[in-house]
Amino acid sequence: MMNLKELLLAQLNACQENTWFVSLLNSIDGLTEEQVNWKPNGKTNSIFEIVNHLIFYNQRFLNRFKDIPNDKNVYNNTFKNKEELNWNDTVKWINEIMSEWKDVVKEADTNKLNDRSSELAHLTIHTTYHTGQIIYIRKLQGIWDSKNGVNG
Repeated sequence: MMNLKELLLAQLNACQENTWFVSLLNSIDGLTEEQVNWKPNGKTNSIFEIVNHLIFYNQRFLNRFKDIPNDKNVYNNTFKNKEELNWNDTVKWINEIMSEWKDVVKEADTNKLNDRSSELAHLTIHTTYHTGQIIYIRKLQGIWDSKNGVNG
């Protein structure tokens, strides 16, 4: 049976590497700037916007986990790239955040994990939810190869 740390690490790992579902990092692999900015209509978010949203929340909760204060002025549009990074730098940043999450969880003591496990579990589910959206957008564009996972 897995202990709490092993369970949280398995969830974080699934955000970076394919397990029995497609990981976030696999869902955004190999995309162009044009592909990530595409929207099926004006009421939806692009892949780029979704990844910016994931960066915002994953970084914010990572800071909280590490006892680093977050900016009190909460940015009102978490889907906007406030750093104005290009796509390749954005992919690098989300990968670094997800790797850092795994590192801090590996090093965390039991009390900290117990205190923050609910937040982290919800954060990984949040990431997985948006990964599904990314795959759906790619399917709408006709740029998802089902051999990467998720047939149909």
